[in-house]
Amino acid sequence: MAKVTIKEIAQISGVSTATVSRVLNNAGGYSDKTKRRVLDVLEKYHYQTNVMAKGLRTRQTKSIGVVLPDLTNEYFAKIAVAIEHVLMEKGYSINIYNLSEDANKERLMIRDLESRGVDGLIYVSGYKDLPKKVKYQSIPVVCINRLEEMDKEVPVIESDHQYGGYLAVRTLLEKGSKKIVMLRDERDILPINFRYQGYLEALKEYGYQSDSRLICRIPFNVGHAQEAITTLIENGIDFDGIFASSDLLAIGALKALQIHEIKVPVDVQVVGFDNVTFSQYSHPTLTTIHQATDQLGERASELLLDLMNNQNLDSNKRMVVPVDLVERETTR
Repeated sequence: MAKVTIKEIAQISGVSTATVSRVLNNAGGYSDKTKRRVLDVLEKYHYQTNVMAKGLRTRQTKSIGVVLPDLTNEYFAKIAVAIEHVLMEKGYSINIYNLSEDANKERLMIRDLESRGVDGLIYVSGYKDLPKKVKYQSIPVVCINRLEEMDKEVPVIESDHQYGGYLAVRTLLEKGSKKIVMLRDERDILPINFRYQGYLEALKEYGYQSDSRLICRIPFNVGHAQEAITTLIENGIDFDGIFASSDLLAIGALKALQIHEIKVPVDVQVVGFDNVTFSQYSHPTLTTIHQATDQLGERASELLLDLMNNQNLDSNKRMVVPVDLVERETTR
């Protein structure tokens, strides 16, 4: 069905286009009977603001969009649960958009936003930009993790990724490691880039040069992490520490070390990032950087509620949530 215009809605409803516009904006100047008739036509023909039309009596749809890169990733799932906890208590329904790192899904999500209507949007991502169509939806948006091109336009809640990387490598250095592998996700996403900057910062502070042979950019996959460490071992590259940009990659590294009978933490120490559940059940248990996913989700939700209520409208607002080191068996 082709998208109908306001003019066509007016003709079908038997009113002027000005009246349709006033109904859409809840501006008054029409009878309740006229309003109901226009709303019925809007809904019947699936006008793109139909959900907004349903909520015109309160000027809200009472729904929030939450955009996640990958719902199967425990880190993102925990953030979604925290968001849901805050917003559902306030009477909002949550529409989860799981993009699965797929640009086509992102386009479908934007189309759904246009047709469904939401009161606000929480965009969880590490990519450098927010889709322009989302930007121009004229709804409040809060981002979890910094979007470089949008910093001046969209409030951001993020973990202190750079300090987390620095803390991980500082810990390895202070516990005796000198040649530290950086096992990093190959994607050009800001949280990973900041963790890498933290790695470099700690090396420099302690008087060490970075070695390009020890920086492994690999797909976000446990098997690739195992292969990367196996390659270093088989090529005779000397190392005594590993900082992995995620716990998943750290688990792959541990597997490679075990297969080659390299003792952890005696011969090689390992630190991961995220503190997902399986990190405390690995063998040996994994030292890692903890991200407060509950705080990320809760603070983003609270800020979005303020924005929707015309409070804290400073678009430059940036909130950094601290990270912590959780020491387990992979460090001395």
